[in-house]
This record gives sequence, structure tokens and C-alpha cells, in this order.
Amino acid sequence: MTYADGFISGSVAGAAGLVVGHPFDTVKVRLQTTQLYSGFTNCCRRVVAEEGFRALYKGMAAPMASVSVMNAVFFGVYTTVLQSIDDDMDSPKIMSTYIAGTTSGFIAGLISGPTELVKCRIQVSGMASTKKVGGNIQVIRDIVAKDGKRGMGRGLGLTISRELVSCGFYFAAYEWIIQWFRGEDKEIGDLTTMHLIAAGGISGMLSWGINYPIDVVKSRIQIDGMDGPRKYRSSMCCAKALHLQTGWTGLYRGVSATLFRAFPTNAAMLPAYSITLSLLTRLRAEKHVSQY
Repeated sequence: MTYADGFISGSVAGAAGLVVGHPFDTVKVRLQTTQLYSGFTNCCRRVVAEEGFRALYKGMAAPMASVSVMNAVFFGVYTTVLQSIDDDMDSPKIMSTYIAGTTSGFIAGLISGPTELVKCRIQVSGMASTKKVGGNIQVIRDIVAKDGKRGMGRGLGLTISRELVSCGFYFAAYEWIIQWFRGEDKEIGDLTTMHLIAAGGISGMLSWGINYPIDVVKSRIQIDGMDGPRKYRSSMCCAKALHLQTGWTGLYRGVSATLFRAFPTNAAMLPAYSITLSLLTRLRAEKHVSQY
């Protein structure tokens, strides 16, 4: 297994997860940042009725432009770190997967922070509480014109924090579930695609459930100031304001959309990564054998 294998497999996995999960992400961001909708179903119906089905894919161009690079680096770093700290890649220690996951999460947060900023602003564009914005380039221009280049880093610390919490738990949970499915008598190759889908979906839901409050604050911080002066001086100020407005339950507003999104997205992403990586490894082995 090489870094290039992890890079290519990560690209495929990222694209698969984004296409499946982006509509759910649009609903999630709208529920996190406004009180216009009563819940997940109400938001879906109103977005489609008022703006058309394509509105559910608003903002996808920004993450799609970086998803291949981000997930390639994400999975590539994970694979490289895991190989360096654990000798058994078929059955690595759970703590090894956690360490490799948090390392890759830090890198992923650095890359995804600016693209998430653009994505969130486009996703809420056109709602009653926000003005309609242009495409990705126009949003970037507006941010830089108002806040300078540093404005593109708005919410970056929260994005990194979210990924650190999420990714370590994500990979550790995935590996634990895979090893549980295998038991003591199965090899990794004996597992079916359904095993991989279940492990990916469940680990994704668990990791999002743990870090969701961070994501709510991040989304609010990133769209703050779109229509005028900023409301929040810091992430703590935002969390306190949300608590005063809705109680602590506000930190879980939109969680249903996220969990609905987490299962199919991660059920598509991790199996896509595992299957692609297995295919590349097999092709590399066959090429090596044919040379001798």
C-alpha cells in the first residue's frame, strides 16, 4: 500500500460521500442558522417548493472543488500515520486508528475551513433572513472586501476542533465495528459490502452526534455578518447567545438532518475508500507478480 493508493482512494471516497450527503447538509445548515423552519421535513418541503430541488445542492461547487484534494490528503495522511505506528494494517489497534484519525482530522480542518465558509453562505442565501449572494467567486470577493484576506479564516479554529473530535472517534469506531464483525475467525476480505456499509454508516452517525454542538456554533459564526454588523465577538459568545435564545437544545438544532446525512454519506464514503484501496492494492500486486 502506498501513499498514492490512499490519495486516489480518498478522492473517490470524498466524491461519493459529497454527492450522497450534500442535500442533507444544506438542510442541516439552514436549521442550524435560522428559526424559519419547524424541523427537518418542513425544511426539505419548503426549500424544494420555494426554490426548487436544485436548491438542496446549493454550495456544492465549493466543497466539490476541494473534496478530492481534502479527502485524498485526509485518507492519505491517515494511512501513512497508521502504517508508521501500527505493524498490523489488517487489524490495527483501536488507539492507533484514533491517533491517525485525529492527525488526519487536523489536516482536513485546515483545508476545509475556507470552503465550508463559502458553502455555508451560499446554502443560506436567499432565505428570508439573508440576502441572496452570487457564486463561489463572488462570495469570496465579498468576504475579502469586507474583512480582508483574514476573513477567509472565519470559523477555521472551530472547523479544526470539529474535525479533531470527529475524525479520531470516526476511524476508531469504524475499526472497532469491523473487528467486531470479523470476530476471531474471519479475515478482512471475508466481510461483505453490507458489513462495510453498516460500519461506515454507524461510525459516521456516532462521530457527528458527539461533535454536533461545535458544528452548530461554527455555522453561525461563519454566516454572521452577511447582512450587517456581526452579532458574535467569539465562539463562546455565540454559544451563550444561542443558549439564552433556545436553551441548550439549540446546540442540537438540525441534528436529525445530520444523522440522516451521516449514515448514507459515510456508508458511501468508507466502503468506497476500502473497495478502491483493495482494488489498487490487488492491481499493484498483480503487476509486481507479472514482472517476475
